Amino acid sequence: MKNTLPHWITIGLLSAIILGAGFKFIVLGSTAKGDDGRTAVVLEPAERQAVLGEMRVLLETTQVIVEALANDDLPTVDKAARSVGSAAVSTMDFNLRAKLPLAFKKLGFGTHYAFDEIADMAKEGKPASAIQKKLAETMNNCIACHTSYQLPSKGLAGS
Repeated sequence: MKNTLPHWITIGLLSAIILGAGFKFIVLGSTAKGDDGRTAVVLEPAERQAVLGEMRVLLETTQVIVEALANDDLPTVDKAARSVGSAAVSTMDFNLRAKLPLAFKKLGFGTHYAFDEIADMAKEGKPASAIQKKLAETMNNCIACHTSYQLPSKGLAGS
């Protein structure tokens, strides 16, 4: 009878390595400790610009929604919110997504799904005050993300 213990040890070690790498890339992403206490998400310059660009679009869309709510223009609220809803998530590059820590992704995805809810509320004709409340709750995701993470330029922490 053959001794299969070395094979099982090898399988166990390979499994541990795969699980460790999976944990690193799925949960932690490509991160380092930032010099200001936040987690630095380490990205290539083009990836960094893509994330920052998405954040700018979310901010610009929020402004459009606030203005549309002030003018009681629910069709514009619906259209603007829908443009940054969950459909926008599918456009993100898979390699970039793998570099983002899980908690960062949860905040981001949660924000996109919240914009879907805002669009639905506008389409259903909900009162502006209810939509504003949902938008204010959604903005808490932005605050949490910016409080927890930074996107430093190569060699520049604290960004």
